[in-house]
Amino acid sequence: MRAFALTIACTLALGACAKVNQGEQELAAAEQAIADARVRAKDCMPESFTAAEALLGQAKAAVAKKDYKDAMAKANEASKLAKQAIAASPDGCDKKLKEALDPNLNKASATDAANRSADLSSIEQTIYFDYNDAAIREDGKAILTKLASMLMKDPGLKVEIEGHCDDRGSTEYNLHLGDRRARAVEKYLLTQGVKAGQISTISYGEERPIDPNDNDAAWAKNRRAEIKKAS
Repeated sequence: MRAFALTIACTLALGACAKVNQGEQELAAAEQAIADARVRAKDCMPESFTAAEALLGQAKAAVAKKDYKDAMAKANEASKLAKQAIAASPDGCDKKLKEALDPNLNKASATDAANRSADLSSIEQTIYFDYNDAAIREDGKAILTKLASMLMKDPGLKVEIEGHCDDRGSTEYNLHLGDRRARAVEKYLLTQGVKAGQISTISYGEERPIDPNDNDAAWAKNRRAEIKKAS
């Protein structure tokens, strides 16, 4: 990796030299993390990967201005985001990429799962989402189609849709993502014929996790929209 002219500062003072060396290490670590993420997360987690690349660019710009403290902070953040993108990519990512190439892959199993989910007895349901995504999955569509039928049969029924996220990402971003998820559910119900007056939405972001643990299983439970009966 290029040293980005950091070593020149070593001639100025011992303290500056220490900062320079540390800055080089942080930048090198960030570049390696992003190189690792490029192999997988660039396609599976494009938003996170792009954000990590942008942070690395900001770190390099800070180096050019000799603002080594800011450069190290940005480089550390870039490394962290790239590693998070890698960690979030494996589960289901290969499946999504393969299905994009072959739409018929696992079609039967997806249909079976959807049919099982469509057997509803309650208006209160939970719809789950993929990481950093607000698209309604096939299992969710089956639930919502049945729910829409129930709502249309009883126009007096009203529901509130709560959008939720796992705790990765900023509080502001997760509130926005939770809102997108709630509104995606609302939009699907509306397209099925449900009246707008029967639906309200709210986002709780990451504030109300089902599972507080920090692992893939917990995150999958927390990426959801909860449909609850409203008064």
